[in-house]
Amino acid sequence: MTPAVRFRVYGKVQGVGFRAHARRIALSRQLDGWAINDSDGSVDILLLGNNANIIEAEALILKGPEFAKVERVERLDAPAEQPPAGFTIA
Repeated sequence: MTPAVRFRVYGKVQGVGFRAHARRIALSRQLDGWAINDSDGSVDILLLGNNANIIEAEALILKGPEFAKVERVERLDAPAEQPPAGFTIA
């Protein structure tokens, strides 16, 4: 099974390009996964791939794009079934 990390990001993370920021970083590090807006204003992120790349990508994602403000991060269980290859924004 491919290493995976899933986390939910809270703060000013919707309407500021946060998901696109996460996608650019993930793809530049050959990671699969998703970035999904949640109805509570958070963003749910899944990263799959090489452990070192996941750690690096997560740190960069959490810095956020220019107008984002990350207030807190919640760790979540990765799904049992892995998504298809690529990085999806929803």
